Amino acid sequence: MSASYWCSSQRQKWQYTRDQLTRIRADLGDNCNVHNRIFLHSLIVKLGGKLNLRQVILSTAEVFLNRFLTRATLKEVNAYLLVTTCIYLGCKIEESPVHIRNIVNESRNAWPEFIPSDPTKLAEFEFYLIEEMDCYMVIHHPYNSLVQIVQVLKTGDFKVGITSDEQKIAWSIVNDSYITDLPLLFPPHITAIAAVYMACILMDDNIYKNQRVNSFIKFLAVSNVDLDEVIEAVQEMLTLYENWNGYDEISIRNSLNFRILSLNNA
Repeated sequence: MSASYWCSSQRQKWQYTRDQLTRIRADLGDNCNVHNRIFLHSLIVKLGGKLNLRQVILSTAEVFLNRFLTRATLKEVNAYLLVTTCIYLGCKIEESPVHIRNIVNESRNAWPEFIPSDPTKLAEFEFYLIEEMDCYMVIHHPYNSLVQIVQVLKTGDFKVGITSDEQKIAWSIVNDSYITDLPLLFPPHITAIAAVYMACILMDDNIYKNQRVNSFIKFLAVSNVDLDEVIEAVQEMLTLYENWNGYDEISIRNSLNFRILSLNNA
C-alpha cells in the first residue's frame, strides 16, 4: 500500500490522458454514456444507503466501477451485480467488510430480478473484477485534500472565509465527480481544488466575490498546481451537471434492464 498518491498504482497504472481513454473506449465499442453513468452512480448510492456505508466506501466502489469499464462494457455484464460487487470489494479495501450474504440480501431486496440468490455468483464476479483491475485496489480520494485546502484558504494570507454550506457543496461536488472521468484523469487534489472553486467562486453572488476570486487566484499561484488541469476538471463537472438536466432515469433503467435480460437469455 502506498501512503502517497505520487508513488501509488493509482498514478502509475490507472491515470490516463483523455486521448487514451477515448481510444480505449473506441476499441471496446463502449456505449456507457454520461446518463448510464449517472444511473450506475444512483445504484451505488442506493445500495450504500441500505447498508449504511461510509461515503469513502461508495467512492472507492465507484472508482472500481470506472476502472472496470475501461476493460469491459455494460453490454457484457449484469450492471446490478457489477455495482454490488464493487461495493462488496470497496468495503474490504476500506477495512469495513460486510458479510457476503448480507450484501447479497440487501441487493436482492433492491433488485430481485437481477441479483442471484447464490452468494458464490458475487464471489466469482469479485475475482473477475480484481483481475480486470490487475489487482491494484488502493484508492486515494480528494477528501483529505479538500479538508486541507479549506483550512489553508481560511488562514494565512488568503482569508477566503469558506462557509460550512460551501464546504458541504464542495464535498457534494467531489462525490459527484466519481460519475465523470476525473478519477482516471487527474490527481485527487485537482478534483478537490475544482470543487472548492465551484462552491466558493462560481456559486458566489455576494459583494465580496471579486476579493474572493483574487484570494483564490493567489492561492493557486503559490500552490504550484496545474491550472489547465483545474480548468478542465471544472469544465468536466459543469458538463456533467448540464447533462444531468436531461437525465431520464426511467428510460435508462428500462434500456439497461432489457439489455441484462437479453444477456441472461442468450
